[in-house]
Amino acid sequence: GITAYEIAHQLTAAGEIVSAVVMLDTPLPIRPSISRADKMRIKWMDLRKGGVSYIVNWAKDRIAWEIQKRRGNDDAAEEGQQFHNVAIQDAFLESVGSYEIAPWSGPLTLFRPPLVPTWIIGDKLVSEYRTYLYSDNDWTKFAPKVEVFEVPGDHDSMVLEPNVRVLAARIKQVLEDASRASHTSTKAAPTKQAAE
Repeated sequence: GITAYEIAHQLTAAGEIVSAVVMLDTPLPIRPSISRADKMRIKWMDLRKGGVSYIVNWAKDRIAWEIQKRRGNDDAAEEGQQFHNVAIQDAFLESVGSYEIAPWSGPLTLFRPPLVPTWIIGDKLVSEYRTYLYSDNDWTKFAPKVEVFEVPGDHDSMVLEPNVRVLAARIKQVLEDASRASHTSTKAAPTKQAAE
């Protein structure tokens, strides 16, 4: 999605007309950090819900995380040439973190699954990854014309059967609408220029 966003900027800068930019549940390259106060509220909610077992499980998870951190790349050597999804994700997040988002005044369509918060703090929704959830994935501040369509599934399964059928039909409609609008403006443009 971020690549498509940048391509749209480069095409526009080259004098091309971009009729549609479509993103599939694309978050901003750098998401706003969850506030310290909200982190404390989450801990308190988890403690109230889980009681003593929450503390025990938290301690186990923390110890396992510390052990894994100290082991470093030892496990990677044992895995050989396997596909390393986590390593690829980390490399992507590192590189995309330096991308500066330029405002986009053109059309932008965001398809995303339903928002499923793990925590609700006042009017804020928080995901299992402790990031804020926004109905527009927080794109409106950069692309005020963003249109959001909710599709079935989650971040991964929205592009798999049977959910992908709904997604494909809606993308097809967006592209057909963009094509019609583009043809209409192209036919109208020479008439306007001729009148000038």
